[in-house]
Amino acid sequence: MAVAEWQDYAHVGQGTLAGRYLRSFWQPVFLSQDLPAGRAKPVRILDTEFTLYRGESGEVHAVAFRCAHRGTQLSTGWVEGEEIRCFYHGWKYDGAGQCTEQPAEPEPFCDRIKIKSYPVREYLGAIWAYLGDGEAPEFVRFTRFEEEGVLDTDAFTRDVNYFASLENNIDDAHISFVHRSSAWDASGFLDIPVSAFEETSYGILRSSSRANGTVRSSHVLMPNCIWMDGPADQEGVWPEFLRFRVPVDDYVTMNIVFSIAEVSGDAVERNRERLARQKERRELSGPLARAVLAGELPNSALGNPANGGGVGTQDDVSMMGQGAIVDREAERLGQSDVGVIFQRKLYEREMRALAEGRPIKRWTIPDGMRASTLAVDQGKQPVQAG
Repeated sequence: MAVAEWQDYAHVGQGTLAGRYLRSFWQPVFLSQDLPAGRAKPVRILDTEFTLYRGESGEVHAVAFRCAHRGTQLSTGWVEGEEIRCFYHGWKYDGAGQCTEQPAEPEPFCDRIKIKSYPVREYLGAIWAYLGDGEAPEFVRFTRFEEEGVLDTDAFTRDVNYFASLENNIDDAHISFVHRSSAWDASGFLDIPVSAFEETSYGILRSSSRANGTVRSSHVLMPNCIWMDGPADQEGVWPEFLRFRVPVDDYVTMNIVFSIAEVSGDAVERNRERLARQKERRELSGPLARAVLAGELPNSALGNPANGGGVGTQDDVSMMGQGAIVDREAERLGQSDVGVIFQRKLYEREMRALAEGRPIKRWTIPDGMRASTLAVDQGKQPVQAG
């Protein structure tokens, strides 16, 4: 049976409904620190190629991937002031995509040449872009991450589909198995919880009750971000994370992660050292995950951080093991999948509205929101599958 287009969450290429939906929102696309003044970079996000460059003033611009003249890659050219000059024949464009010079043309026709440009802005150490059609929506701020604390902004790719990553995050039951040798074990979160889900102004609130009486809340910010805390670091601090799952294409996901930890004094430097060690180990993560998937190593190897193991690598194995695109028609879901079903239905509703030309929901974040401080009704029963 053919799947309706509003049930195809996985494919994000040009012309797909999921791609259109994700392009309707601002997305983080690059780390600010990786784009120095006077440099241009080729970027691919949501199966869309474009040129990102920082003018000599420090302002960031995003324009089409190729020059309108003979189609060569613009990022190989020169940044001059706030404009970019093509490497091939010197055509120059401003940040709005307007051609301003054609040096080899005896009778320039710059006024008739304009390439695509995209709205961009910088926030929390990342460059954000709006890749959709029409006027960009209001930019959403995350004021919790503007507060005092150690803010870290990081980016890395995973060879998984973005929606598989989103479903992994809303699936509480996997922690008890995938992460049984991890910081989650040390934090006392390995028993299978009873979870409840509700739609909010920003997306989905998940509250998970465990045998020890704790109720932990985490949040899906529609359409492709997770706001959560923990597990605890060596200082006993539960950092908060914004984890954006931004598709590069159908098979690769750019993970842009913002974290903040409320530490002070000597703990600040220890926190930064811990983050640096995590980033160094990431280079070992991919090879280790592939070795386990190939049967060359047992899954117990995933619990050794010195070899690239840890929570992230454990997630790599479980998601990469689902295949390039999850075959959702072949799944056999159970009661523990209620969160996965809840999230899919929310996506279906919004994508169907988009397909039928109706307004999609504009999600908003409450003032003062934090990962762990929203009120949670401990008597709430899980949403029933069906």
